[in-house]
Amino acid sequence: MPEHKNIISVRGLKKSFGSNKVLNGIDFDLYEGEKVVILGPSGSGKSTFLRCINRLEEPTSGEVFFENNLITDKNIQKMRAKIGMVFQHFNLISNLTVMENLTLAPVKLRKMSADEAEVKARKLLKHIGLSSKADAFPASLSGGQKQRVAIIRALMMEPSVLLFDEPTSALDPESIGDVLELIHEVVDDGMTIMIVTHEMDFAKEIASRVVFIDGGKIIEEGTPAAFFSRPKTERVREFLKKVL
Repeated sequence: MPEHKNIISVRGLKKSFGSNKVLNGIDFDLYEGEKVVILGPSGSGKSTFLRCINRLEEPTSGEVFFENNLITDKNIQKMRAKIGMVFQHFNLISNLTVMENLTLAPVKLRKMSADEAEVKARKLLKHIGLSSKADAFPASLSGGQKQRVAIIRALMMEPSVLLFDEPTSALDPESIGDVLELIHEVVDDGMTIMIVTHEMDFAKEIASRVVFIDGGKIIEEGTPAAFFSRPKTERVREFLKKVL
């Protein structure tokens, strides 16, 4: 996709935890407007890959570029402000209200005024049907409500790209639909995303590109139509037989 702006470039990315090699040399490019779904078996390195992109995990070796700038210790906070992250377990701050969770980072990092941040937060809460929860604490929310709040918290920062790390895996079946619907809206609004998920039907619907990781390496990638209907590798064929 050379005609599109490069958002993220990864070169030679490796990550080990002690003697356990989780990522074994990943080269990857993400372009503006792409919806990249990352699939693979448990323990294949999918989540570690996402966490290395915004340096929540420090790569053992390799380089990560954001908008053609190498992510370093000196610019990491500035870069993270533009790389939103939605976690499997929400990561809301338990002793802050929903409103405080939503407005803290925009005020501190983007220098948004408190009034402006609150107006934006209330608009987003209304959009997801949680206006009444503005002054509630996270402990009083259901899993699905927490995850929807976590997504709009990421949107409050007006990021260039959003990374989703298995956003529905900790939810009960009834909540999954609400969260996937919200992600669908984010995608339809044109946000560039990378998402690790086990929701295959959802992956088929939203992906512009599917990337399959196993053993810490990218084994195969392609359009959803090609990936799901005409996989090129035996490893992907084995995987799809088990999950479809």
